[in-house]
Amino acid sequence: MKAAFGKVWKLEKNGGSIIGGTFKAIQEKSNSPPKEPRDPRLPKPKGQTVGSFKNGLTTLPNAISSSLGSKVKLSWKLTTITKSDSGGYNLTYETPSGIVSLQSKSVVMTVPSYVASTILRPLSAVAADALSKFYYPPVAAVSISYPKEAIREECLIDGELKGFGQLHPRSQGVETLGTIYSSSLFPNRAPPGRILLLNYIGGATNTGVTSKEESQLVESVDRDLRKMLIKSNAKDPLALGVRVWPQAIPQFMIGHLDVLDSAKTALSNGGFEGLFLGGNYVSGVALGRCVEGAYEVAAEVTDHLSKYIYK
Repeated sequence: MKAAFGKVWKLEKNGGSIIGGTFKAIQEKSNSPPKEPRDPRLPKPKGQTVGSFKNGLTTLPNAISSSLGSKVKLSWKLTTITKSDSGGYNLTYETPSGIVSLQSKSVVMTVPSYVASTILRPLSAVAADALSKFYYPPVAAVSISYPKEAIREECLIDGELKGFGQLHPRSQGVETLGTIYSSSLFPNRAPPGRILLLNYIGGATNTGVTSKEESQLVESVDRDLRKMLIKSNAKDPLALGVRVWPQAIPQFMIGHLDVLDSAKTALSNGGFEGLFLGGNYVSGVALGRCVEGAYEVAAEVTDHLSKYIYK
């Protein structure tokens, strides 16, 4: 609970219950000093709503890349990290131009834990062993489109498919993990008269998705949707994209934070100050938590580098 639903866990811890914690959080917020005014250039969403970008989520990393300019290096593969005599780190990369070596006072690793485990093993076997324990099951993302009339009447509200989507417990007898109503959430995701659905299939209890053809995955998703959302006699969907992630989202099992702490402690005890672990297995898998986690790590890096600045 603490790892996967940290905010809920904190409410119960601080207030004795989720409701008590909520009241206490409201009181603390009302008594705290006002925050800086919101940037007027930002959109003003109505309440708790989902959001994206007109040109997709790549807008965010592309904007960061544009801001950083030539500091961003693409197709650079980190192969080794060693401690330098100056107290920092020597980094060796495989690049399109050949082997490149750099020196840095700090290193932030936001790669998946199993990649970090391989890179860090020569430095700390204990940290590497801990990072190798996190499980990333395979998941396939299947985007398909149907004509609007394919939706079952009982699933429509005022003649439209509305809502975020649906999650499917295994007790329903379906393979698909969940479906997101992409064209209902965001404008211009589908042409007039059609809907776009993003479906996820696979997971820890269905690892066989990695051995299936794209057409088989589309067929499985379509079969499941016809059990609950799509009319049984509807035309075949248009398959717009299928992507299989052999190691998708890290699973926050019982003891997740203990394993993470053991990796961090091993690095700290080994004298690897300035080497930070980040990414979704550290902060949480939601996009918002990844952003918050990035700010948290940035603060740690700033604190670490200040020791060199003031020497």
